[in-house]
Amino acid sequence: IKLHSLCAMQLISQKQRKQRLQKRNEKIRELFSELTNKYPQWRIDAVIEEVAGRVFLSPRTVEAILSYEGVYAES
Repeated sequence: IKLHSLCAMQLISQKQRKQRLQKRNEKIRELFSELTNKYPQWRIDAVIEEVAGRVFLSPRTVEAILSYEGVYAES
């Protein structure tokens, strides 16, 4: 019985983690959109750098999230 409960808790925590990451990625995309609208004169890489600095991720990770690449693709 305890093993079943542990497995159920792990499944719930995995689902919650996935939901948190999806929400984080959504917020990153919103921030990128806000900054590109606010600073249309900025190059895309400058906006990505700004977003990365604000959310404490690497610019490459932000770029992957924005492009829905690999593990950042929404399923």
